[in-house]
Amino acid sequence: MTDSQDKTAGPQKRQRTLVFTATYNERSNIDILLQRIFAAGPEFDVLVVDDNSTDGTGRHLEELAKADPRIHVVHRPAKLGLGTAHQLGMVYAVQYNYDRLVTMDADLSHDPASIPALLEQLEQGADLVIGSRYAPGGSSDYEGYRRFISVSANTLARLLLGIPLHEFTTSFRAFRVDMLRSRRCAKLKAGGYSYFMETVYRLHRAGFQVAEVPIQFRDRHSGVSKIPKFEVFRGIAKLMHLAGSRMIGRPSVPAVNIESRCSGCGSTYLMQYHAPSTDGDGGAEAYRCSSMGHASKPQVALCLHCGLMQVPPEAQPANLDDLYADVEDPLYLQNAKAREITFERLFDRIEQHLGAKGRLLEVGAYCGLFLEVAARRGWSVEGIEPSRWASGIAVQRTGAKVHQGTVETAWEALSPPYDVVVAWDVLEHLREPYAFLAQANGLLKENGILCFSTLDAAALFPQVMGRRWPWLMDMHLYYFTRPLLRRWLLRAGFAELFNADYRHYTTIQYLWHKIVALLPGPLGAVVRPVGAVLPTRWAVPISLGDVVLFGARKIDAPAPGPLAESILKVEVN
Repeated sequence: MTDSQDKTAGPQKRQRTLVFTATYNERSNIDILLQRIFAAGPEFDVLVVDDNSTDGTGRHLEELAKADPRIHVVHRPAKLGLGTAHQLGMVYAVQYNYDRLVTMDADLSHDPASIPALLEQLEQGADLVIGSRYAPGGSSDYEGYRRFISVSANTLARLLLGIPLHEFTTSFRAFRVDMLRSRRCAKLKAGGYSYFMETVYRLHRAGFQVAEVPIQFRDRHSGVSKIPKFEVFRGIAKLMHLAGSRMIGRPSVPAVNIESRCSGCGSTYLMQYHAPSTDGDGGAEAYRCSSMGHASKPQVALCLHCGLMQVPPEAQPANLDDLYADVEDPLYLQNAKAREITFERLFDRIEQHLGAKGRLLEVGAYCGLFLEVAARRGWSVEGIEPSRWASGIAVQRTGAKVHQGTVETAWEALSPPYDVVVAWDVLEHLREPYAFLAQANGLLKENGILCFSTLDAAALFPQVMGRRWPWLMDMHLYYFTRPLLRRWLLRAGFAELFNADYRHYTTIQYLWHKIVALLPGPLGAVVRPVGAVLPTRWAVPISLGDVVLFGARKIDAPAPGPLAESILKVEVN
C-alpha cells in the first residue's frame, strides 16, 4: 500500500501499531527485517521512508507494498537526514491515527523480537520506551573505538542532562502516539543521529514518563554504516546545547499541527520549524528591501518529505501583491553606492557564463541599479518590478522598459525570447517559486541563461543563529537548500552552470543598523546612537554562506512541477 490510497480506508481502521524504519541502500536487509517484524506482530503495519536509494531499495519496497497492505512506503527525493525521516514517521503515525509507534534501524542491528517487550512497557504506563543495549541485561556487539565512543556519549548524556537512563542514542523505541500529538516535533531540529538524544531530552523535559528495556544490539547484517564522520562532533555540540538549555530552564514547547500541503511537493508531512512572533503592523514597510523589521517573524514549516522550508499558505498575506505595489524605500537609495558595487562585482562573476551581449530581463528590478550596470556593459535591458515607486525610479534611471507588476501581470507585454533572465533575492518572496523557474524557461531562448540569488537555510550561519537569523522575516515566504534548488532547476529544464556564495556590499553605517535591529530591544536602544558617527560611504563585503548564487542554462522544457520530481505518492485531490 502507498500514500496514494485513501486515508479513510487506511491503517487507522485496521491495526493500531506502526513500526517505522528509514532506508538508504538497504536492499540486502529489508526483506529479512520485514519478515521478522511480521513474525513479532502479524497485526503490525510498517512504514518505510526511503531516501532515494541507488541500489533499488525503493523500487523493491514499492513492489512489496503492492502485494502486502501492511507495508507503507514514502519515497523522498534525496538523502534528507535520519532525524527528519523519524519526524516524518511521527507525523505519519499521528495523521493516520495509530495508537503506538515503534522506530528502529533497517540494518538488523535491532531485533524485532524485542518489540513486544517495548510495547508492554507502554501498556504499563510509559510514554516512551527505549530499547537499551546499556541497561542491565542489555548487550552490544560494538568493540574497540566504536564501543568507547558509544559508551562515552551515553554516559556523558546521562550526566549532563540529568536523566537516569543508560541509552540516549539508539533509534529503537516505542512511543505513545497521544503524546506525539502534543509534543512530537517541538524544537526537534537535529538533523542526524543527535536527533535521538534530543528526543529523549525534550520529552523528558515535558514531563513524560521514559522507560528502558534491555536489548541485544547487533552490528549491521550487511552493507556499510551510513554514520557521517562529523556526526560525533555534531552530537557533542548538540549535547552541550541541551545541557545549556537545562541550566537556563527553558520551558518545553508544544507541537503545532500544520494542516497545509507542501507548496513544493504536495506532501502533508509538515512540522513547525519556527513559531511566529508579530511585532509590526504588517504593512508595506515590512516588505521594503531595506526593512529593519527583524523582530517580527513568520511561522515557518519544514516539509519532511522534500526539505523545503515555507510559510504555510494560510499564514501568507492575502494581499501580498498590493503590499509590494505600495512599497517605498528611500533608505535603499541612500545606500545606492554600495549596492552599485554589489552589482558591478556580481556582473564580473557571471559575465563569463552569459555569452554574447543580447537581451536581458531582470525580474524584481527594484530601482534599476543592476539594469544600469548591464546597460553600461552593452546589454539591451528590460525589467519587471511590483513596486510602483521603485519601478518609476528604475525607468528614470535607465530609460529602459520596466513593467510595474509581476511576471504574470506583465506576461502579455513581454517580448521573448531573452538571452538572459536574472532575479536577485526574488525567489524567496514569491508565492510559487518553482513556477517562476518554469516561467523563466519559457522566456529564454534555447540555451539561454538564468541567474538568480536566494536564501540557503542549510548554511552554517542560519543554523547557528536560529530565530535571530537576519533573513527570517515577514517578507520571505520560502527558505531553500542548494540540493533542493538543483533538483528544481533540473525539473524546470535547466542544466546547472555554477553555484556559489552570494556577496553583498553594504556601508558600515547600514550594517550597524542591521545588527542593532537584531539585538534585544533595550540593548539595541543603548547602542543605536553609535551608528550616527559611522562612515556612510565605506562599503564592506558581506558573505556568510546563507545567500547562494546560481547560474543555469536552458536545455529542455520544464516539467509541470516539483511534485513529479520523485516517485512520491500522496493525495492530491
